[in-house]
Amino acid sequence: VDPVHIPVWGLYVTTPEVSDEKATVHASVELLNASASDQVATLEITLLDPSGMEVARAEKELALATGEEIQADFDMSLENPVIWDIEHPDLYTCMAGLKIGRKQVQKTSSTFGLRNFQWTANDGFHLNGRRVQLYGVNLHHDQGPLGAAFFPRAMERQLEIMQEMGVNALRTSHNACAPEVLELCDRMGIIVFNELFDKYG
Repeated sequence: VDPVHIPVWGLYVTTPEVSDEKATVHASVELLNASASDQVATLEITLLDPSGMEVARAEKELALATGEEIQADFDMSLENPVIWDIEHPDLYTCMAGLKIGRKQVQKTSSTFGLRNFQWTANDGFHLNGRRVQLYGVNLHHDQGPLGAAFFPRAMERQLEIMQEMGVNALRTSHNACAPEVLELCDRMGIIVFNELFDKYG
């Protein structure tokens, strides 16, 4: 990467407000200036809807001292958003483009869904305003005889088999899963309990 760059996992997207009429998308981007001089960078955020059409764009010019790492925050509104659901797992894409002068030095992206969820004391789990019965499995990170190396298609096939059995929720027991597992679940409409380690008392 260029000395001025977005670090690994430096783009983080949240959706603090979601309704059928409007949604707010918050994008946080880390920037690092590892060069030997002060720099001025232009950071552009673009949101694409599930069909790939641009629906929002924002830009900031940022000054970074040598060795400095900063966080830039963007808030964008979407009218009549497409809602993510287990029955129609539609995903938006947030693209971050970094320019130094007129030269684009980096581009990274993250997919995300717009949805509301709630745990209720008397009625269980609610997704987008309706009760959803979770049918889940504990799924370890390995692929049987394939071992612990990650093969995206093997995991996708495993999740397809789970869905054919009626599964709509996954607990990643008990190791940090590959990022592709979360991406597959987002794309396939599976709720995830992202467990990092055993939580025994």
